[in-house]
Amino acid sequence: MDRQAITFLVGFLVILFAYIFLIRWVASRLNERVDARRFAIIERSLIGGIVLGVVCMFQPWFFLGYRYGFLLLLLSTLGFILWSHVTPAATEVES
Repeated sequence: MDRQAITFLVGFLVILFAYIFLIRWVASRLNERVDARRFAIIERSLIGGIVLGVVCMFQPWFFLGYRYGFLLLLLSTLGFILWSHVTPAATEVES
């Protein structure tokens, strides 16, 4: 393996482990503390960002839409992965 491949691999693993640490940290701080309604709003917003990013990437008219669509898709996907590890607070059931 040459030096450039090793540098890339080490950098990739550092970023991956930092993201895993961020997910665990956010999940430990927010689990069972986020209202179910707010949780659903954030989750739907992230899904909407993914859909809008895909639409912007595949439209043929504006190059700017492709650029920002890719960034929106990337950030929304990373946000959804992070948010999917958070557990909302239990809702009280009235009898």
